[in-house]
Amino acid sequence: MTIALCPGPVNCCGMDRDDIRTPLHEDHYRHLRAQLASGALRPGEALSLRKLAGHFGGSITPVRDAVWRLATERALVISPTRRISVPVIGQAELDELMTARRVLEPEAAVRGLAAGNPGLADSMARHDLALNRALETGDVAGYMAANHAFHFALYRAGGGSVLVPLIETVWVRVGPFMRHAFQDAARQNGGTGTDTHGRMVAAVRSGDAAALASAVLDDIDEGATFLNHGLEAAAGDARD
Repeated sequence: MTIALCPGPVNCCGMDRDDIRTPLHEDHYRHLRAQLASGALRPGEALSLRKLAGHFGGSITPVRDAVWRLATERALVISPTRRISVPVIGQAELDELMTARRVLEPEAAVRGLAAGNPGLADSMARHDLALNRALETGDVAGYMAANHAFHFALYRAGGGSVLVPLIETVWVRVGPFMRHAFQDAARQNGGTGTDTHGRMVAAVRSGDAAALASAVLDDIDEGATFLNHGLEAAAGDARD
């Protein structure tokens, strides 16, 4: 059976397309997912359905639906006592997530470059400037948001319906833990580091796909080193 799509402003049921709204649970799901991917939520942070509903200005039911959906994706944890929290990941899981980033992100970056967006390098440079300012002022939330925006400006430039959603899924899992990279990144900022973001911007400006892919890989590897330090520090705190 073939389902025809109505090309005009009115759908086949006689409804104006502007009257078709995204379900609330889908809106809440997307919002929470974006918060996780951008590191706005901390590893181990507890979430309350009632508080989330108050934040969204609605009822608990669509929030619960969104939370359960994220739990099935292992982006949130629901304990036997119904406590909802952001997962705390271990070394094996972190290694696997970073491997997924190494596989997916260089290819997405090259595709973003190939799209030929003339404003892409300037957009990335603005996000990187915001990131560096956040490092200088100790603004963890600002750093996380700018880092996410920097990467996804590049990846989303290539369009497509496969690579970017896969990368988003990885970032939803690893995003909260990326907060542990802040201290190392802040210490390196303005020092003798490799400035992988600067290399990425330069490669986009010059149209050098090989240099871009190399810089993306180096950025991921550097981030993995920072995150491993974070795991070691967290393990030390737990022993103390």
